[in-house]
Amino acid sequence: MKLFLNHILQVNHIRYTYSPRKMNFNRVKRQCHGGGLMVWGMLMPNGLIAAKILEGRQNSENYIATIKEFCVPIMHLNIAPKIYLVQDNCSIHVSKRSTDFFKTQDFELIEWPSKSPDINLMENIWKMMSDLIYSGRQPRNKEELKNKIFEAVYQINDEKRDVSMNLYSTFRERLTKVLVRKGNSYNDL
Repeated sequence: MKLFLNHILQVNHIRYTYSPRKMNFNRVKRQCHGGGLMVWGMLMPNGLIAAKILEGRQNSENYIATIKEFCVPIMHLNIAPKIYLVQDNCSIHVSKRSTDFFKTQDFELIEWPSKSPDINLMENIWKMMSDLIYSGRQPRNKEELKNKIFEAVYQINDEKRDVSMNLYSTFRERLTKVLVRKGNSYNDL
């Protein structure tokens, strides 16, 4: 069982604009004074995602607490002989304290190459969430933004679970392409 996890989704206010000349939608990010939220997210092999709003500045201790209190209980619900955890190379993920913590756990931590977003499945989930969060009326405050985040999680789990599961089924193919191209997605096969 593989468990894909990513730590940060910095949510900024985004508005959509339509350009009749280009016949497409452009997403324009803008930072508002209302602040943003940090969201921790996890994609499981059954296609479900889990998300948690993180409070305050994050450090290794806070990250370990999130893993202990939120991630580990969910992983134990998905009983499997072997659980693999994948995370990006954020400094609090790879700190000595976090690394020591992961050595004591009953799941295997997979090393992840830096700057490899095309094969990080959570990046696709963040994109789906962002599209849902910023479709329609824009959140006017943090509480509305929190509600839209959790509505997006519910909607993806309810209506787009097949898309999440498809990410797993194409993972080996995507990884193979990156390896064949030696990490360069612009080389021809």
